[in-house]
Amino acid sequence: MNWYVTTDSYAEMFQKNAGSKAPADIVEICRKCGMRPLIFHRFPMEKRSILYKKMWLLTVGIFPWIKLFLQARKGDIIILPHPFQGNRFRSLWIPFMRKWKGCRFVALIHDIGILRNNGNNFGNKIGKTALFADGKLLKKYDAVICHNDRMKKYLSDKGLSSDRIVCLEIFDYLTETNAAKRKWSVVPSIVIAGNLNRSKSGYIYEIDLKSNSNLIVHLYGRGFDEAYASSKMSYHGAFEPEELPAHLEGDFGLVWDGTSIKTCAGSTGEYLRYNNPHKLSLYLASNMPVIVWEDAAAADFVLSRKVGFTVKALDEIPEKIRKLSADEYERMCAAAGEEGKKLRNGYYTKKALRQALEIARKSMC
Repeated sequence: MNWYVTTDSYAEMFQKNAGSKAPADIVEICRKCGMRPLIFHRFPMEKRSILYKKMWLLTVGIFPWIKLFLQARKGDIIILPHPFQGNRFRSLWIPFMRKWKGCRFVALIHDIGILRNNGNNFGNKIGKTALFADGKLLKKYDAVICHNDRMKKYLSDKGLSSDRIVCLEIFDYLTETNAAKRKWSVVPSIVIAGNLNRSKSGYIYEIDLKSNSNLIVHLYGRGFDEAYASSKMSYHGAFEPEELPAHLEGDFGLVWDGTSIKTCAGSTGEYLRYNNPHKLSLYLASNMPVIVWEDAAAADFVLSRKVGFTVKALDEIPEKIRKLSADEYERMCAAAGEEGKKLRNGYYTKKALRQALEIARKSMC
């Protein structure tokens, strides 16, 4: 029997927030693969005392592990998201379950806190938790599913055996919504979807469209500050993640982050060197070619699949689009459509799970 670990906060998973879409899709794919759920109550993140939170972990937080101990059998494999609550307890529990129940464990990485924070704030509690979870806990697993080859190299350089690491390549994007077929536009346009807040995506408000008057920007998501926007920007609001592909207007989806238009700067921008941004999956699931930062880890996927092009800075976009022919754009659309079909059906997650489960089974021998 294979198990997958999740929380009971399904209501949060289906808000107009793509950040919760990826873990919700992983849960659904595991369910469709016939795995059994191990459901945890969500850790209380609201302001409470340290004593309260420790007592919560030792009572409410431990019940699912007791259930697993009573019901698991030798050879069972448990899939856990990373990061997840109860790191220090889990670092003891995983070896215990391996020894006394013959179970094996697989981590599926959603985020690496050390990389996401770019080395900042590791003196506080959150930073110390990330150091422990990413630096020590991951080594307890029999197999680890990471985002891509660059993240795999980072983990192996930190001491995690490369033989136990599987690359997801890209996050899937489950949806039954039919996205429009893309056509070559006389007036080119790009799409930016996600968190549009100036503190996270300040680059949006630095895009100079006055000198690039033939380029239109379509915006989707929360936090958009229209007071600082260009007249060439069209804000469409926020939609449920499953519905969003049907609403996206534009020729190319932009994968960019940070405060600068010259490079992907800051913690969120630098993180693109290692992670798989979920908006890449959204665009491809919408049959839309993409534009990505040339130093992003996702650039390897985009170029190898021929689903878009890369840029060093955002001011390169108008000229690169101008040089494209209608035939070249149609080929990109066709390639994006093929990848989108895979993403809508969970192809990459299923593939990575098969590989990770095989590694975990071999560790039993």
